[in-house]
Amino acid sequence: MQKLIRIAGLSFFFLLLILAALLLLITDSHPLVKRDADINHNHVDRIKQIFDNHRNHIYPGELGTAKIASEDVDAVVNYFTYLLTKGSTQIEITDRQMLFRLSIPLSMGITTNYLNLETNFIEVEGFPSLQSIKISHFQLPVFLITKIFPKLAEWSISIIPEIQLAVSALQQVRMSPSGIDIVYRWQGGLFDKLNKPFAMNLPLVNKQELDRFYRYHFILTNFTASKSSPIPLSQLLIPVMRLASEQSTKGNAIEENRAAILITSLHILGISLKTLFPEAINWPKQQKYRVTLDGREDFAKHFILSAAITAYADTKLSDAIGLYKEIEDARSGSGFSFNDIAADRAGTKFGEKAVENSMSALKIQEKISSGLDDKDLMPAWSDLPEFLTEAVFKERFGDINTPSYLQIIDKIEQRIANLIIFH
Repeated sequence: MQKLIRIAGLSFFFLLLILAALLLLITDSHPLVKRDADINHNHVDRIKQIFDNHRNHIYPGELGTAKIASEDVDAVVNYFTYLLTKGSTQIEITDRQMLFRLSIPLSMGITTNYLNLETNFIEVEGFPSLQSIKISHFQLPVFLITKIFPKLAEWSISIIPEIQLAVSALQQVRMSPSGIDIVYRWQGGLFDKLNKPFAMNLPLVNKQELDRFYRYHFILTNFTASKSSPIPLSQLLIPVMRLASEQSTKGNAIEENRAAILITSLHILGISLKTLFPEAINWPKQQKYRVTLDGREDFAKHFILSAAITAYADTKLSDAIGLYKEIEDARSGSGFSFNDIAADRAGTKFGEKAVENSMSALKIQEKISSGLDDKDLMPAWSDLPEFLTEAVFKERFGDINTPSYLQIIDKIEQRIANLIIFH
């Protein structure tokens, strides 16, 4: 028996050595691509226009074309690659051809190596066709790319009806220097058909996360049932973050804060939990109530939405969405308001500190649990310009890169930095 154990141990050891050797062979000491993950309000604007064009102009049975600019494809893919893997990508699109480069950092003890990938696609009969794959300095054999990979792709699509349904809507995917044109035939109710099976068979969260969400939903439901509306955001956060503190006993303060912020945001924004988590249909009924921040309902929504985006993504996306919203308001809504930007940025800072690291997460819990008011969450704003039309904004500030604009943003950031909750 001892001999078998020793043999098994040696076999496992040698297997690890082989895997380590293979990993070293396919990784490099330097990244193929290294760039900042930048996304801004212009990207948000153009992506929204694509969805608006579909929603307003495409009807069931009609052909639609989603035109995605090369810059947006490159920036968005790079951003989400960084968000998910801390890596970088670069996409170069030419006439009927696309070159995709990827670098993902892999921690190997005291050093960091990089998984470098380079793939080339060409347009064949209206769709991208994989032509080559290079991992580090190894070029994969042609038969794998032309014979095996297409079969694997077909098999993957065939076993998941939801993906098969989505792919069936595609008519062409064309590539040119200006970007990618996705031609599709819209099927009425496609989103409903996709959403129901995915919600049933491919849950967005695991049971542990769902249990967290339930706890925060339960405490919010109970707390608000005994309160008259409107409720100050600072008072709503106290029981939520106290619960987060009680649950953060196993080094999971960041996960608890994320869940607390997400469920609080869904409550404040009036979004039904069951639209995201089908299991929530059996949870206590979500109450309708108004929440304010420093007396303003819109500030509370700006703050908590920015906090949720930052907690689950990062500050760049949150700031980009917040700025996009104000520019849209300047064009056709209530006008550009720097006090809304202040609420956005304060929420972004709150979300950032809530998940920055374990120490910061615990500190935020402690600060809120000990009691606070709205002045501790929202910087002074009464002297900030608001309700500026696009014409007035351009006359006073030009654009978002001028010294006059940046001076006000710096003032807002300084006020946020001085808030008690962040010290």
